[in-house]
Formats: sequence, C-alpha cells, structure tokens
Amino acid sequence: MPDAALLPPSLIQALARLTRRCHPKGTDRLLRLVYPPGNDRPIRTLVDYDDGLVLNIDTSSFLEWYIFFYGAFRPEVSKLLNRVLRPGQVAFDIGANIGMHSVIMANRVGPTGRVVCFEPDPHPHGRLVGNLRLNGFGFAETHQAALSARSERRKFFMHDEASGNYANASFYAENVGADTSAIEVEVLSLDDFIARNPVPRLDAIKLLAQGEEWNVLQGGRETIAKFRPKVFFLYEPSYWHRQDLELMDAVKFFADFGYTTYAIEFGPRRAVTGEIAKGQVFLATP
Repeated sequence: MPDAALLPPSLIQALARLTRRCHPKGTDRLLRLVYPPGNDRPIRTLVDYDDGLVLNIDTSSFLEWYIFFYGAFRPEVSKLLNRVLRPGQVAFDIGANIGMHSVIMANRVGPTGRVVCFEPDPHPHGRLVGNLRLNGFGFAETHQAALSARSERRKFFMHDEASGNYANASFYAENVGADTSAIEVEVLSLDDFIARNPVPRLDAIKLLAQGEEWNVLQGGRETIAKFRPKVFFLYEPSYWHRQDLELMDAVKFFADFGYTTYAIEFGPRRAVTGEIAKGQVFLATP
C-alpha cells in the first residue's frame, strides 16, 4: 500500500495513547484516514497492555495495528480469560500469534501453572516468544507447530504480506486470500500432544486456527472428555462452509460432552440455539 500516513509518528503515537483509553463512534474511520493499516511507515514500539503487561507491537500487521490503537484484540476473550483462570491452572493457546492472549493466560496462572502455546507461522512465533520473555513468563511453553485432527506434516500457506495481515496463515490457500509461499509444518493432534506431554489438568483452551478449528476439536476428543476445559473457538463462516460445516456442528459436538456454547463477542453473553452469520469467537463450557 502506498504511504498514506498524514501525521508524523510522534502524533500518531499520541493519538494511539488516547484511542487506547477511549474510542467513540467514528474513531475507526479517523484512524484509517490518518494512519491506515498496511501503510509503509510501520511503528514498532512497546504498548501497555491488559493488567500491567506490555506488548512489542509492529503496526505492519493488522492485528498489531488494532492493538496499537485499541489496546486489545478480541477484548471479550481477554476479559473472560482474566475472569476464569486462576493461579496454578493450565491453559493452551492454539493459534497464539504474537501472544496477545498467551501473556494474559500466563499472567493469570502464574509460575505454579502451565501455559502451552502453538503457532506454526515463523514470524508471529518469534514475536510470541519475545512477548512472553518481555513479561517475564519464561515458564510458558511455545511450539512452532499447528494442531489438527491427527499428527503429521502438512503444507501451510503463509500470511499474505501484501495485505499486511500476519494473522491469516492457513492450511487452506483460499483462506489467505492471495497466492503466497508455503512451508511444511509439524502438525499435532491435541490428544497425541497430551499423551506425550501429560498435564495434571486443563482448564481453558483458546482456539483460533484460521479454519482448522473443527479438525483441532476432532483431534482433541479424549482431552476434552477427560479434562473438560472451557474452550474459546473461532467460527468464521466462510472458512467453515468450505468444509461443509456450520456453527451448529460445533454446538452439537460440544453438547455431546455436556457443554453449552455461548456467543460472547457481540452483545450480552447468550446460549447458541441456531446459526449465527457473523464470524466471531464462541465459548463452550461444561
């Protein structure tokens, strides 16, 4: 994208400090005008984040651009992770990206707990490791690997650098939205990982896997049945429909384990009883 930034970096930073505290209606339009995502003047800086944490931000990535200006990415997920996790608990972050939820998990469970993060894309994985270290969470584990229905090696289509989105790498080229390079990555099933790396408990899973969520759940049936963790999962209709799947498939999957699935991101928390067209994160809980 050509350089469209209209304000110098110092003023952009000052504006971001303001919008992270308050972003009334019209804020997004203003920000996209004065400093649009993907412009060629990226800002790389530390931002205060959540409850006394910090994140190393590079606005080259849309996800980080969003955190830079709004202070969070999927804030309802962050709020609920803060609410449900306790010291000594165990949480898995599947599709961790730069660690925007991993650091919250680690902050809540502390060194007596365990956080396990999976991110197959090398670029955000490196940022994930850095952000965990930056916050002193050396006890959190990181794995440059993807999860799916079974353990194997698979072709993985990289993020689309042309669109400045470091969060859209996927097993499915059509989900990336452009022709991109591909790498071969290690793929694990959740059940296999747990069998090789036993945990005493598993309290929460955050699952954002660019259309692979259903397959991750299939590879984690034994784990879900045994530990009954709360599961935050992304349902993006365009991704799921390409596999002939709908939201109610996930609702029924979790119902078989005695779970209820809730919509949590837009509007008040409510049980899901039918299809929802808007892509978002849902919470399945026993």
